Amino acid sequence: MFTDIELLQLKNAVSHILHVPGNYTGSVLEMAIVADYNLPVGTLREECRQIADMLKKQNETFRNVRLNLIRWISDAQMEKEVIPLSFLLAGRAFADEAAVEKTVKTLDELFRQLKLFYARSKVILVLTDGSYRTENKNAVKEYLQPFLARKLLLLQNGEQIPGIRLFMA
Repeated sequence: MFTDIELLQLKNAVSHILHVPGNYTGSVLEMAIVADYNLPVGTLREECRQIADMLKKQNETFRNVRLNLIRWISDAQMEKEVIPLSFLLAGRAFADEAAVEKTVKTLDELFRQLKLFYARSKVILVLTDGSYRTENKNAVKEYLQPFLARKLLLLQNGEQIPGIRLFMA
């Protein structure tokens, strides 16, 4: 669950991502939220509700959003669907979910999938507990280029980690 300060920081980070030159031009906003199922489903439901509420209150941009929800269950199982942002607000996106067994996932596969299928998204938020690993750091850097790193925000244990900073150090 996010504190008010964390939500304000998230709002500012999302605003910064949207204002990157060449990212968002004012049409219908397409964004993606990756829900790491190593987090409890109740936590995912509540954090997504808070994020949706904060975004809806931010400005008119978030009134009409094409939201891609990616359920990151394992490297081999990523369930993808397009839902209205209001489903997150109402908790309907995770209504029928049951707890799944924790697995060790790789950022390699997640970023590969994001680059292949969600490069159009202007904002990509990844809610994770941080229990992922990186098998090939160079491949991950390649997946982040040229645009993904500027659109990606990892939300890990209440801390915002811009994607590029993880791999350029």
